Amino acid sequence: MFSQFMWSQFQTIPRSALILGVLGLIPFVAGGILVWVPQLGGIRPSLPPLVFYYAALIISFLGGVRWGAAMQNKTAGATLARELSASVLPTLITLVCFILSLPSAIVMLLVLITSQGLLDVLAARQDTLVSWYGPLRILLSGVASAGLVSLLVYMQTL
Repeated sequence: MFSQFMWSQFQTIPRSALILGVLGLIPFVAGGILVWVPQLGGIRPSLPPLVFYYAALIISFLGGVRWGAAMQNKTAGATLARELSASVLPTLITLVCFILSLPSAIVMLLVLITSQGLLDVLAARQDTLVSWYGPLRILLSGVASAGLVSLLVYMQTL
């Protein structure tokens, strides 16, 4: 029953949003897989930092989505302050990640991507964001998180 519900939810995602979202996963998927390809030799160690930088950009992008939704929904007062804070705080936390060790920074980005995904799913269910955004974020956050976890496991083997 759950799978039928999820499938029906995924069918509501506009094709362009789904295609662009999936294309945005390429660095996460490629990085998470290519670190395990021994034939890449000296390139492999450069992949985790590259994916880290990309994930930092994505977190900032996700904050922009929340900021835009707050403006579009014409929220005001304490609700506006809360929504705008929720859109900026992950980017500020990501900035701190640049001074952490790479594994610690990737763990923090994993937490941020997952938590922002959960908040976006809740916002879509509360009609603060369009309804199709929730299922899209489940897919995108899940795959991005898997790529980050793969990088973490790889870095533990070094």
